[in-house]
Amino acid sequence: MASVAVENYLKSMWELGPAAVATQELAQHLAVAPASATRMLQRLSERGLVAHTPYRGASLTAAGERRALSVVRRHRLLETFLARTLDLGRDQLHDEAERLEHALSPVLERAIDDYLGNPQRDPHGHPIPGPQGELPPEGDSPLGEWPLDRPATVSQVPDRDGEMLGWLESQGLVPGRELRLVARDPFDGGVTVKLDGRLLQVAASVAEEVRVSDGGAE
Repeated sequence: MASVAVENYLKSMWELGPAAVATQELAQHLAVAPASATRMLQRLSERGLVAHTPYRGASLTAAGERRALSVVRRHRLLETFLARTLDLGRDQLHDEAERLEHALSPVLERAIDDYLGNPQRDPHGHPIPGPQGELPPEGDSPLGEWPLDRPATVSQVPDRDGEMLGWLESQGLVPGRELRLVARDPFDGGVTVKLDGRLLQVAASVAEEVRVSDGGAE
């Protein structure tokens, strides 16, 4: 069982959790056959990294979560490093970090963290776990659930969906930008936001992926 495969499974389970993750959902997330996911979950369970109940799903154990957060930390540090040093766009960062995250040694991980000044978030706005896997309290909310006419700042955007991320970039809906929700469609959940003095319609599927926090906006 290759270490890269183990880390990919654990990270995916963390991203899909914290509730028990269905085998089918995990297989789709990793683009593998359900039978392959089942076999891997059995092996991870034998290693004490996953609690797996057949036909009911699987969840990370404390040991599995620590391993998963270690991978998440490396991935997000690499995204930050590539963005700051090579000026790669947000739409390029995820795939490149995926290729490099498994090869990053603890020594290089610490060196990158120190070089970057111990960043708290990556270029997509996702919190970077600390060296021991610690994460700050989650205070961000989906854009679609934000109250109307309350100032907000974009805090997180998705990193896996390149097409959605490209659209967000083109509209200026990126971390750090200030906005205000002015309308919500009662039927499909889409929203209208005021951004840079203009009105922008955001589909429900996008509004669910973008996260915001308290902030000032015009």
